[in-house]
Formats: sequence, structure tokens, C-alpha cells
Amino acid sequence: MKLKILHLFIFIGTIWALSACSDSMEFPEGDGNVAIVYWMGDNTLSDNAQADIEELVRGKENIPADSKIIIYVDKTDQKPVIYQLDAQNGLQIWKELSREQDCTDSLTMLTNLRDIVMAFPAKKYGLTLAAHGTGMGIMRRRALGPDQSNRENWMNIPTLRGVLERLPHMSYVFFDACFMQGIETAYELRTVTDWVIGSPAEIPAPGAPYQTMTAELCNGDINGIVEKYSSYYPAGIYTGVVLSAVRCSELPNLAMSTRQYLEQKFASRQTVTIDDIKAIQRYSSEFSSYTYCMDMNSIMARILQEEDYLQWLESFNRAVPVRIAKEGRWFARFCDKPSIYDKEHFGGISMYIPMDGNEGAAKNAELKHYQWYKAAGWNRTGW
Repeated sequence: MKLKILHLFIFIGTIWALSACSDSMEFPEGDGNVAIVYWMGDNTLSDNAQADIEELVRGKENIPADSKIIIYVDKTDQKPVIYQLDAQNGLQIWKELSREQDCTDSLTMLTNLRDIVMAFPAKKYGLTLAAHGTGMGIMRRRALGPDQSNRENWMNIPTLRGVLERLPHMSYVFFDACFMQGIETAYELRTVTDWVIGSPAEIPAPGAPYQTMTAELCNGDINGIVEKYSSYYPAGIYTGVVLSAVRCSELPNLAMSTRQYLEQKFASRQTVTIDDIKAIQRYSSEFSSYTYCMDMNSIMARILQEEDYLQWLESFNRAVPVRIAKEGRWFARFCDKPSIYDKEHFGGISMYIPMDGNEGAAKNAELKHYQWYKAAGWNRTGW
């Protein structure tokens, strides 16, 4: 009981502190662009975080003269550091944090990102979030992280939205993390960024080839980011990567189009049949914890009549205009070498369908924390 009360006070304190960071705060504006890379590497990805910094340095010559890349990195057994990187001066330490941080904590993230945008004024900002990712539906409301400096902590997406609402609008949010390209996540972030880039599946362990992408990250070149990432693979044992980019301004229209069908097809707590599930494109193996990662386009093609599906597809194509899928081995731990078997309806973004059973109950509860729950009409189906 005492622990629950303590968690309640922590939650209230966090909400108060976020609110105290005034929404009316004015941020300086510069002439160039700043790409921010926020590396949550205080976990098994610590070595990958270091490798990505080295990749960014190798690509520094392609950073535009008026732009910078600012890198926050939290690694295992090290205090966090914030670097600045540009074509002229290379990599420099801008700030060494005086103590260990929980990089998944909302106030920690807000403070660090606010300090960055105050110190490095820009015309346009882009944000890359590198970490382990679980998407929307895993238990314990986790999505990005973890930070293991004290105990295992994660950041969830509604909390991330709350942080970004108190910062300058981002031209893109790029998740270099597994399973993060879901409609629930993208819709949650629709007001804080123009684009959401990521994968609905696992990504290869080395992640993005940052040495080839520095110019695209700085310029906010969405097609370039996706193409450079995708064209790097196959590499080593990894033969493919699945990526898409979501245009956030089209998400309200997509939600409206989707809602009319979900309210009808899933009324009175209906769900998909076993035959439907077998036919729908999934991005994980049948027995993993990530079975909720099913392709949104594939779902709608399966549950709708062709005329309705084609009408819905118009709004989907406007919202998800960039999508690339390379088949092959992504990461056998969860995906068991999946393939894109529903090529005709590949959409590059997942959507959760509520289900009965113990596993479904936890994910159904998680769905209710997302704005997509009401926007897509799930709240009117009994789920």
C-alpha cells in the first residue's frame, strides 16, 4: 500500500513539474537546422550507442555548413554526455552531466532537450530516438528504453508526447528502435511533429547507418532517411529492414476513415478470427510477446469488402506515403525469420486489434491510454 501511495505522489509530482515548464516559453530561432540524437543506451545497447556516435563522426563532412548534430548519450556505467558535431569542428563535448541520470525519465528528457534547443537555436529541429523499443502493446506500459542505472525504467509514448509538447515543433521524430511504427504511436505524436519514421518490426541490431545519413537528418529529408537506411541492408547477417514514414497532418483523416469501419466490424466486442490472423501480415513470430504487431493495411484489406477497402486505402496512402520492406532475417529472437507474405497489402505500420484472453486483457488496457483508442472508435465497440 505504501508503495502505491509513493508511486501516486511521484506521478502527481511529474505532472506538476511538466506543467510548470510553461507552454508559453519562447525558444530562440536560428538560421540553420539542428538534428538531435537522443541515445537511451544505459542497457545492452551501450556498445551500439558508441558505434553510432563513431558513425556520425565519419559522416561529418556531409553535415551542411549551417547545421549541427547534437547527441545526448547515456551509456552503461558512465555519466551522460551531450556532444555537438559539425563539419568544421568535428565532435566536441558540449556538456558532461555531473551525475547519473535516468534517460527515460520525462523531466530528465525535457530538461536535456530544452537545454539543447536553448543553446542551439535552429530554423528546424529533427529528433532521433535510439533505444530498445516495444511499440504500444507490451505490458507494464513500456515503450522506449530501458534505463538500468538503478532499476529497469521505460518511457511510454503518451509521456513522450507530453515532453515534446513543451519543445519546438519537430520536423520529424525518427525511432531507431524496434516495433515503434504503430498507428497508436504515430497518432499520439501527430501534433508535435510533421513526420514519424520507424519500423513496425524489429530492426537490425546495428540500426541506422548514420555515417550515410548526416545530411538527411539535418535537412529533414524524410525520403532520404528511409532510403539511406534501407539501402544499407543487406549487411552482415542482416538481410533486410522494414521502414515507413507517416505524414502526421493526414492522421485525423485516416482516423475518421478507419473509425467508420472499426465501429461496425468490431461492435459488441467482436474480434478477428483465427483464419484472419493467419492471413494478416504480422511482424513477429506466432509465439512471441509481439503478436500484436500486425500490419494495418493488411488488417483492413482482410476485414473489409473490396469497395470499402479501396475507399479507405486512399486515406491510408496519403498518411503513409513512404514505405519500404526488404525481406530476410531481421532478428531471430522474436521474429523467427519472418517474411512479407502479404506483399499486396504491405503498409509498413502496425495496428493493435483488441483480443480476449490474459495477454489481450493487458494490451487492451494499454490501448485505452492512447488517443487512437477514441479517435478510431474502439471505445464505441465495447472493447
